[in-house]
Amino acid sequence: MGRAHADDDLADVRAGVGDDLDTMLVHNLLRTHSYLSPFIDAGLRRQNLTSAQLNVLLALRSAGCDGLRMGQIGERLVVTRSNVTGLIDRLERQGLVARAAHRDRRATVVRLTDTGEALLERTAPRHAEVLAELTGCFTNDEKQTLIRLLSKLRRELRHRRRGAP
Repeated sequence: MGRAHADDDLADVRAGVGDDLDTMLVHNLLRTHSYLSPFIDAGLRRQNLTSAQLNVLLALRSAGCDGLRMGQIGERLVVTRSNVTGLIDRLERQGLVARAAHRDRRATVVRLTDTGEALLERTAPRHAEVLAELTGCFTNDEKQTLIRLLSKLRRELRHRRRGAP
């Protein structure tokens, strides 16, 4: 994005919300998400996946052969229990994950199948390329700073969600 476009975006935001930095920050986060999503989703649709489904598969891959309990998936993806169930249902129908009983019979463990691993092997490299293209306007230092700042915001939001004062 050129400097003129950045100034235009800032002017658009200020026209709608004024000079309040907090409002401008949140507005920019939401607006950026709405711009990123179509690019990310387009590549995944070719693999018959959504971003949420890919995130589940990646989380399961990182968990290894132990898999994850349904509740752990929800915590990692920050989605509700019913959303996790729907995601796992769809992935299971595609043969990408499998459910198994947990030693605590109240819980269900989900594991990545060989088919799911093969799909990730095909999908993850291209997905990483798309993300690199989308964030190519940043230097590595800028990326690290943005990651650090967004992580700090997420920690605060998690803290608040848990009901801490």
